Amino acid sequence: MDYYKEKNKIIIPNPTDFNIKHICECGQMFRWEEKKSYFDVMSTKFNAIVYENDMKSAIIESENINYYEKYFDLKNDYGIIKMELNKIPILKQAINFGYGIRIAKQDLLETIISFIISANNNITRIKKIINSLCVNFGDKLGEFYSFPTLLALKNIQEQDFVKLGAGYRASYLVDTISIIDDEFLEKLSKMNTIDAYNTLIKLKGIGNKVAECILLFGLSKTNVFPVDVWMSRVCQEYFHFNTLRKEMSKRMVQEFGDLAGYAQQYLFYYKRELKEK
Repeated sequence: MDYYKEKNKIIIPNPTDFNIKHICECGQMFRWEEKKSYFDVMSTKFNAIVYENDMKSAIIESENINYYEKYFDLKNDYGIIKMELNKIPILKQAINFGYGIRIAKQDLLETIISFIISANNNITRIKKIINSLCVNFGDKLGEFYSFPTLLALKNIQEQDFVKLGAGYRASYLVDTISIIDDEFLEKLSKMNTIDAYNTLIKLKGIGNKVAECILLFGLSKTNVFPVDVWMSRVCQEYFHFNTLRKEMSKRMVQEFGDLAGYAQQYLFYYKRELKEK
């Protein structure tokens, strides 16, 4: 994908492989706000204003454009990925619908905490809980709040998470945060997919689906296929897999290999958006 940088800006002409609405609303991230004419995307320490310029280009404005160049995976050629996945009819439909999806490279700690909160939850509520977490325990950076540091998270009590709306997940969060440290995160980031998965599922509040979301969005492991209720329907309806979700995930990885994570995002966005409409 062609793009170029100016001071505090990334300009993407003819963004056939980038659409900020698709990226934000495909279930991978929760720290964004849709305004009248732009999306405000917040990471752990920075934020970016992303908007379309008369539908002819996409513009990312940030004080740290190098961070968002990596965050939005701009150096990765999604045209090649889509060309390969387009060989399967249902994926061709899904890609045409969500053509601008890109898998963001998110902070690992934030991803772990966010997806524990996401379990058996809806996106509106997840965003509300995470926003409250940032406002109450993060640092104020201009007009937004950073995600809490590991030290700040370790000082949060179970009842505090309950007050934020985490419900039964509060005890899972406290338990998992007590185990995580910088060394743990560093080791996890260097593991292969299988070892990282086996390490994650030992943590409280992390089952198969949450672990695979963390692998995909926090560790950039694209040889996974998280299966929730939407993906279970896709697997049954289009691929005729009528089995347990964990087995569905394995079979979709066998089908798509290192492109499984990309396929999952296109299919998830397609199925959920069509259902909601």
